[in-house]
Amino acid sequence: VRTRKYTQPNHSTEFDAATHVAIRQNYTAMVENIDRWLGVFLDEIRKRGEFDNTLVVYSSDHGDMLGDLNRWAKSVPYQPSIGVPLALAGPGVERGIRSEALVSHIDLAATFLTAAGVKVPRTMDSRPLQPVLSGKARTHREYVRSGLNEWRAVWDGRYKLVRGFGKEKQFLLFDVPAENNDIAAQRPEIVERLTKLLPEIR
Repeated sequence: VRTRKYTQPNHSTEFDAATHVAIRQNYTAMVENIDRWLGVFLDEIRKRGEFDNTLVVYSSDHGDMLGDLNRWAKSVPYQPSIGVPLALAGPGVERGIRSEALVSHIDLAATFLTAAGVKVPRTMDSRPLQPVLSGKARTHREYVRSGLNEWRAVWDGRYKLVRGFGKEKQFLLFDVPAENNDIAAQRPEIVERLTKLLPEIR
């Protein structure tokens, strides 16, 4: 683990380069342990004879800033925090597909129902991922939304609008993956379009 090299955090001024590398080495060591336990679970599924009939999902409820923008952990609307891994394997999943389709964790509910042969209720916001997983579709949603406490965010695959985050609680607009500069003042038409899609605070 200590021989692994990593890029430095985005716009970080807190620690020297060696410290940041060590932090990321520690983080990936923890991920490696999760991978090991996933292998243990898969071995047990094989022993039960259920491997060919099991849909496996690997994901997380949040990411980690790891020093980007001098921030750590989670709970902020930046991609390292809210953009999480989502990998699936099993029946109906085409091998080797890497998709840039916009999807949400809420889509897992409909995906599980569809895999089990159960009709997805019309009242659900969840959408089955099977068209993407089978390689028949390259797109899934036009935008995805996120929020926590006072902030709300919407992302259309390029532009992300954030409301209620930071000291001024003003609108922030990012041209993802670049999140160093707020471009809301330069692109008011995008702010207006995405504002209509922001989730409400309840």
